[in-house]
Amino acid sequence: MEISKLLEKMDRCYQKNLKEYEFSEEYSDITYNIFLYLRKINSLGNPTISELAKAMEVSKPSASNMVSKMAEKDLLKTKASPEDGRVCLLELTAKGKKVVEIENSADMKFFEKIREILDKEELEILERIFEKIAAGLDEEKV
Repeated sequence: MEISKLLEKMDRCYQKNLKEYEFSEEYSDITYNIFLYLRKINSLGNPTISELAKAMEVSKPSASNMVSKMAEKDLLKTKASPEDGRVCLLELTAKGKKVVEIENSADMKFFEKIREILDKEELEILERIFEKIAAGLDEEKV
């Protein structure tokens, strides 16, 4: 089977897994891009828009636009920095945290299924292949 078909099949399985993990109507308007931003904000703590833009490798206006969209969806809120009131910090709301939690749980379930399918040696080979792909993709950025 072609790699593109295999990746499509894996994606369908992942999406099915995600739907089973209560990604209900309430979250139906969450795009993959929004999820990437939510995950990054969660990992950074309470970043500024500048820090988020740098981490996402986008312009500040682009990050600011996405922050506005997420705030409209009640996924995050902004608050003034205690050190400098002119600086705005980003904080996930309960809904934003729930989206990240659901996605992370779905990820864990999906990867656990892969661990059940492959033996230890196959997992090590897969890890090396993914490392090589990731390194090649990182080189393309430069």
